[in-house]
Amino acid sequence: MMKRPDPVLDALVVIGDLPTLPNVALEVASLLDDPSSTPKQITAIMKADQVLTSKVLKLVNSAYYSIPGGVSTVERAIAFLGYNTIFQLLIGVSVLEFSRLGGSGGIDIEAFWKHSLGVAVASEIIGKHIGHSAVEELFAAGLLHDLGKLALAKVARQRFVNAVQHAKNKGILLLKAEREQGLPTHDRVGRALAEQWRFPMTLRAAIGNHHKAYAVRCQTVPKPLQSLLDIVILADTLCRMFEIGDGGDPVIPEVDRELIDRLGVLKKDIPQLKGEMTRKVEASKIFLKLLAGDL
Repeated sequence: MMKRPDPVLDALVVIGDLPTLPNVALEVASLLDDPSSTPKQITAIMKADQVLTSKVLKLVNSAYYSIPGGVSTVERAIAFLGYNTIFQLLIGVSVLEFSRLGGSGGIDIEAFWKHSLGVAVASEIIGKHIGHSAVEELFAAGLLHDLGKLALAKVARQRFVNAVQHAKNKGILLLKAEREQGLPTHDRVGRALAEQWRFPMTLRAAIGNHHKAYAVRCQTVPKPLQSLLDIVILADTLCRMFEIGDGGDPVIPEVDRELIDRLGVLKKDIPQLKGEMTRKVEASKIFLKLLAGDL
C-alpha cells in the first residue's frame, strides 16, 4: 500500500525553495552577535545594497521615529535608534519586499500588512507601557508574527485561498481552517521559514508560538521570551478588537485574563492603549507606501 503524501511535510520542503533574505541582512545579523562590532562595519555592509539601505533610512526619517533634523547615514541612524532597531527595520524591509514577489495568494495584502503594522505598533506601545526590557525587538516581532501566511500563499496558493474563504464562511480562526484544508498551520510554516532565514530567536519565538497556549509554550520557549510572546498575543487581540487591518479571518479572540495579569496591564489601560495605537498606526503608514513601491 502506497504511503499517502503528508501535506505538512510537502509544504515545509517547498519552503526551502523560497528566496532567502538579502545577504546584507544576514551579514548584519552576524555582526549583531559580535560585541566588538561597530557602526562603521554595519554601514560598510549596508553600502553593498543601496536600494535596501535607502528604504531603511526613509523609514528612520519618517514621522514614526520623529528624529529631530533627520539622519542621512546608517551610522547616525544607529546613534539615534541603536543597532537592534536598525536590524529589525532591515529585516522588516526585506520581508515587505518578499511579499511583493509572485502575488499575494488570496490575501488582501494591504489589509494584511495594516493588521501586521497594527500588531507591531501595539506590541511596542504595550512594551513601553509595562517597562519591557527590550522594546526595540517588539516592533519586528509584531510585524512578522504572521509570516507563515505569506509563505503559504506562495507555496500552496489555491489551498490557502480556500482556507481563507473557509475561515470567513465558517467564522473560525484561519489556523483551524488551514488544518481543515489539509495545510500545515501558518505558525509552523512561518517558524520553518524564519529558521531558514536565520532570524534571531526573538522573531522565531513570535512567529512560531503566537497561537500556543501558555502551558504548552513554556515547555519549549525560554523564559526570557515569554513576556515578548504575551505582548505580541495581546497586541494581536487588540488589533482584532479594534478592527485594524485583516488577519485573514473574522474571529475576535477574548482577552486572556491570565495573560493580562502576567503583563500587569489593567482593564482601565485599554482605552489609552487604543488611542496611542490609532495615532502610531497612522504614523506608520509609510511602511504601506514601501509595500506599494512608492519609496
